[in-house]
Amino acid sequence: MKKIQMKTFVLSSLVVLLTWFGFNVNQVEAAEDTSGETYVIGLDDTFAPMGFRDADGNIVGFDIDLAEAVADLYGWELEYQPIDWAMKETELNSGNIDMIWNGYGITPEREEMVLFSEPYIESGQVVISKKGSGIEQISDLVDKTIATQSGSTALTFMQEWPDDTYSKLASEPVLYPSYNEVFADLDADRVDAVYAGEIYSRYTLTQKGTLEDYQMFTDETSIEPMGVGFRKEDTALKTQVDEGIQTLRDNGTYDEIYTKWFGEDAAATEKTNIVLAVLPSLLNGLKLTLLLFVVVSVISIPIGFLIGVLRVFGPKWLQAIIEAYVFIMRGSPLMLQLMVIFFGLPYIGISLDRFTAAVLAYVINYAAYYAEIFRGGISAVPDGQYESISVLGIGKVRGFRRIILPQVIKIVMPSMGNEIISLVKDTSLVYVIGLGEMLRAGNIAANTYASLVPYLVAGAIYLLVTAILTFALRRVEKQLKW
Repeated sequence: MKKIQMKTFVLSSLVVLLTWFGFNVNQVEAAEDTSGETYVIGLDDTFAPMGFRDADGNIVGFDIDLAEAVADLYGWELEYQPIDWAMKETELNSGNIDMIWNGYGITPEREEMVLFSEPYIESGQVVISKKGSGIEQISDLVDKTIATQSGSTALTFMQEWPDDTYSKLASEPVLYPSYNEVFADLDADRVDAVYAGEIYSRYTLTQKGTLEDYQMFTDETSIEPMGVGFRKEDTALKTQVDEGIQTLRDNGTYDEIYTKWFGEDAAATEKTNIVLAVLPSLLNGLKLTLLLFVVVSVISIPIGFLIGVLRVFGPKWLQAIIEAYVFIMRGSPLMLQLMVIFFGLPYIGISLDRFTAAVLAYVINYAAYYAEIFRGGISAVPDGQYESISVLGIGKVRGFRRIILPQVIKIVMPSMGNEIISLVKDTSLVYVIGLGEMLRAGNIAANTYASLVPYLVAGAIYLLVTAILTFALRRVEKQLKW
């Protein structure tokens, strides 16, 4: 009996050891499988000090250092993709990014859409107003105008203010894409107060050197934990990030990163010539602006011409289709079309990279406008011109190319020039799908330096580009002597 018990004990122990060993082997294999993996982190790269661009255009911040430290533990490669913060969950769930790691507040509403890591830092919302405003508590906001960032958790906390204060505001909160515009509204006295995250607010006002010009208080009901956002199915990735952050806490790395960004000795941005400092990033953004402009123009103008010709000379059924296409393109906002193409097409199995999606959206939009311009030009040619082609027996195609087309070009040039210049400015809309064109670069620089100067520099560059195009178009018009 004892021998049987001994054998049973040995066998049981052996099973336990093998199970334990096998479990750990699987853990090692899982860790090895993720080594060398590349993950894309989505962020608002104007959100200092969590994740933003420094004077050299590099993405830095508390969250960036923390993410890099976790990546080093597992041998990951990280890529950072700037996104429109209001579209962050869409970017994540459509597969464009793998994580949202940028001071991402954990709320019940967001937990329904994404999987959160364990909280790694906490922050509250603060109410900021000009010195002497008399706004010292939430109840003082009655009949006041307040501004905040769209897509942030601020609105959720505002709606939960005691005594139904939210409904007693002078108007609906003014929403902006980034906090730089929010603070600009406060400085211009267009709003009475700003409701923003305490971490960002103190950092920004310190950089501006104007902290003493404002007064603020913390909304104690708004203390929120922050975590990393994942897709619901990425439970293994969440576990690794949680364990990685805990390891950094245990070995002291987390405290070092925290002290670097939030400690008393955290350095402010050195004072420098802002114009000279922002020029490199703006010119880099200008490259994308010009590239998009050239590619779209080269593709959309010929397509618009073809559609315009078919609209006039094509069969009735084709004319009806073209008319519907033009109506939809001209009747809906270009930004909406951008969002549908980039965020909507993946749901039917068509996934385009950001630049390709932008080109496609702009081409189909501008081709519709160019088609109408060419249609108008063709219709403006007197009917006698077409009759003369028939009488002389020149042939429809040859006659159109030799007689009608030169007249159409001369007629449409002013309208074409207007659309071409509009395209330069409309390229700024690609920020909504995360492309860093020039105005986006100006917005980033404005947040980095807590100044509106980068916007003025960006505006001057836009004027220079449009001036060159206007001069070139006028020269072309003067050459059309026929």
